[in-house]
Amino acid sequence: MQKIRRNAIYYSDRFKQNHWCERCEKHLKEDKPIRLDDGRETKKSLLLKLKNDSMPEEAWVQCDQCHDWNHQICSLFNGAQNSKSSCYTCPKCYIEEEANALEGTPAISTIKGAKELPHCNLSRSIEEGLLQTLSKAYEQVAEDRGCTVAQVEKAENLCVRVVSSLEKKHKVREEMLAMYSKKEYPSEFKVTTKCIVLFQKIHGVDVLLFGMYVYEYGDECPGPNRRRVYISYLDSVHYLEPSSFRTITYQSVITEYLQFVKMRGFHTAHIWSCPPAKGDEYIFHCHPNTQLTPNDDLLCAWYVDMLTKAKDEGIVLDIRTLYDEYFKSNSVNPETGNLYDPTSLPYFDGDYIPGEIEKIIKDLNQEEAKREEKTKLKAPLKGLKGNATQSKEGKRVGTRSNPGELVNQARDKVMNRLDLVLSRMKKNFMVAQLLSDEFIQAVEKGEDVSSWTESSTSMKKSKQKGKNPNVLQISDFGDQKLASKESLSPSDNSTLTVSWKILGDTKDLDPLVEEDCLDTRLQFLNYCQKNNYQFDELRRAKHTSMMLLAYLHNPRAEHAQQIKAHLQVITHAATCSGPPGCSSSNCQRMKQLFGHIKSCDVTYKRGCKICLRLFMLLTKHARDCTLEVCPVPYCGRIKERTQLLMKQQQMMDDRRRDAQNDRLREETGMNENSSFL
Repeated sequence: MQKIRRNAIYYSDRFKQNHWCERCEKHLKEDKPIRLDDGRETKKSLLLKLKNDSMPEEAWVQCDQCHDWNHQICSLFNGAQNSKSSCYTCPKCYIEEEANALEGTPAISTIKGAKELPHCNLSRSIEEGLLQTLSKAYEQVAEDRGCTVAQVEKAENLCVRVVSSLEKKHKVREEMLAMYSKKEYPSEFKVTTKCIVLFQKIHGVDVLLFGMYVYEYGDECPGPNRRRVYISYLDSVHYLEPSSFRTITYQSVITEYLQFVKMRGFHTAHIWSCPPAKGDEYIFHCHPNTQLTPNDDLLCAWYVDMLTKAKDEGIVLDIRTLYDEYFKSNSVNPETGNLYDPTSLPYFDGDYIPGEIEKIIKDLNQEEAKREEKTKLKAPLKGLKGNATQSKEGKRVGTRSNPGELVNQARDKVMNRLDLVLSRMKKNFMVAQLLSDEFIQAVEKGEDVSSWTESSTSMKKSKQKGKNPNVLQISDFGDQKLASKESLSPSDNSTLTVSWKILGDTKDLDPLVEEDCLDTRLQFLNYCQKNNYQFDELRRAKHTSMMLLAYLHNPRAEHAQQIKAHLQVITHAATCSGPPGCSSSNCQRMKQLFGHIKSCDVTYKRGCKICLRLFMLLTKHARDCTLEVCPVPYCGRIKERTQLLMKQQQMMDDRRRDAQNDRLREETGMNENSSFL
């Protein structure tokens, strides 16, 4: 599955719920029925040929005072929440009413904004650190301009929140598991995914400006992912005011996040620097036309600049590349003396490495199959011309057919090919070490680090990693804070040892937050695309942010205990035979809902609130269900849909990886051509 690009031809069913691009439509068979997402079937001949060039007409709303019509987007009207009988006052009439109102009458506001979203330890830490960083930036600007801090235009009304925090299990892909399962490689990794967002109130309206999805592999996760974090995706729109503080604001959000996870005991952070390909979007739907997408070099430089600042502040001890970590020095683990293999590499959901390993293993299997086929064909000629089955070595040294001395042929073949690929894109895979080598070694050996205490002395022993960490100190009350850079001189750093304690179990004290439209970046992107929520104009970004906040503030959202009770009723009703054996009114009511959802002509896709409510509960059930054949209605179909979404995400990740490889080929081709000039 992939995005149908603008002005491209595509095919759809008569309900316009399922779509196929031209290439996929050609693979559909005329005589075979096509099963749609809602269970219905259609034929290839019944598909509609369409062009993705239409612009959805903006909805209107009429003022009850002056009877003028306004765009719902421009007037920030929530058409999904307000019924047709709701009263609406346009901005012009509202201002007139405010002017004619009695002085001293307090303004009544019933709209909840970003600041009313619940805080957590992570969001509070990032927000406080961001404000401190901006405060220092204001002072620096005032000093450079020769004015007072009060005269500097400030980035005000910023708000950081964690809108999704979900525990799940990241499964290892098929080829990797098939090849290395004998080495006791895990089949899945436990991970906590989080979505961190930044709002700013612009013209009195909260606007979503920045989003970041992170993966946290805690102490319970098996190696090689244990105690590592992966910054998966981040995206932004350029509406932050003033724009001069945009870079420092976004970089500070990442830096403060690294500071927070460091205190929880995560020792390494990983970043894959990969700009989106043309036509692709990471988190936000429809960026402004005036916003430029950074190229590969600029984005890498942006990340390096951020990590360098974090290192100067003592948050990061060392910055290196994934290639230096696992492929340099003949790919030998300095601690054990063993050669690294793919089971030694961090395996993150959506990262470049898992997808490339799958491709390499498939290529190796295909090559092996071809060799075996040639061996069978040449078996009668064996012994006539020596070893005729040996594959011919290529002329060019350093290629897959002739690795030569450029790679270590004694190590794993997959690592050899990864080496050839990653050696040409080292800068794109960054590794930030957060804690000392002694701590990392203790974790790898399985030692108890629950009461571990870091110190500047132990950091200095870590092979020149973190020469100037601007040591972290612990106060008399046990609060962990950053020591000010002015308080320690270089001479002090050489003699002073300041200790601070970390949380040894990486346990997250923040509550889990489940939001269906925000649990993954693909779900949020699909949610925006489905509802035409865009960020290409400021007015649209305001409306999109308002609709998202209304969704997050939905008072009908149930607590975990209520959801658990409803799920128990669903499981019971699906297996219960009913009266007279069961007299539960909840059971009978749930059976009626099962009957409704099977016979409803409107369905949840067209706005039936009963179907929508029940499907939300069925989706939660299917996510935790482990039965191969489940009696709960639509459980199997929802599982298939979930698998389809996972494959869609994998395909999008693979397309991101392919774009990275294409850029590498273009750069290599340009370099080779320039060598002849």
